[in-house]
Amino acid sequence: MIDWKRAIQIFARVAVVIALCSGCSPRTAEPEYSDSSDTSFDNPGTLATQTTDVKGEYLLDIGVTVAFLDACISDSGLVGPCHCASELLIYDVDATDIAGLEDRISAFNDFPPELAGLLVECRGKERPPLWSAATKEVYVNACAKGSSRLIDLCRCSAFRAADVIPEDRLPEFLAASDLRPNMVDLINTCL
Repeated sequence: MIDWKRAIQIFARVAVVIALCSGCSPRTAEPEYSDSSDTSFDNPGTLATQTTDVKGEYLLDIGVTVAFLDACISDSGLVGPCHCASELLIYDVDATDIAGLEDRISAFNDFPPELAGLLVECRGKERPPLWSAATKEVYVNACAKGSSRLIDLCRCSAFRAADVIPEDRLPEFLAASDLRPNMVDLINTCL
């Protein structure tokens, strides 16, 4: 399994270099990207392309999505760009693609340019809307499991949970087992 924290640290370094380079050089024209049907995560020379407007079944499970977001969001300024990158991934790649990326990162210490392309594409994106009060209460109730001693910790952890769990996928997160980060990991952010 990929060490997402390490991968995102490498990803962040590449992003800083890209951001610095793009801020220093004048732009003459927007780069042309290939059609999204030409993008392959098996081809290291292919950058991510425009987002797809078709929303359907997620290709990545909740475990991979939450692990990616947790590793990516190292500070509040990255919530928007990381969610943007995650949305591009969950509709355009599957578990086989992620396994290929993991192999390249872990075996060759190679940060795939596809992920760098996602970061560039998502630079400056706004954070998603805050969870609704009802969603937050569902999370807190599931977290506390009826224990009044856990309520304060669960309310505190809801802030990190809202950063790393897409609101529409909270039921999947609550139903899943063997996730990292899990509920305990989220509570530990408040200790």
